[in-house]
Amino acid sequence: MAQIHNVIKAELDPGKPVPEACQIIFALISAYPPIERPAILRAIQDELGIAIKQVEGVETHGESVREPSRKQENK
Repeated sequence: MAQIHNVIKAELDPGKPVPEACQIIFALISAYPPIERPAILRAIQDELGIAIKQVEGVETHGESVREPSRKQENK
């Protein structure tokens, strides 16, 4: 029996992260019915909020991501 898979493959230019990421998101949500797209975008927004906190070193899910006052040691 035939199997059908929807797959998005992309080559990204790391020199243009924002427009490249936006194009991927728009391509992805275009595969879903318009009524589902806002929920998908809100879920992405929630995950981006968590990622921003992690990058900034803020606690997420009750755990400290990094210690800002700690200096890295050369190994």
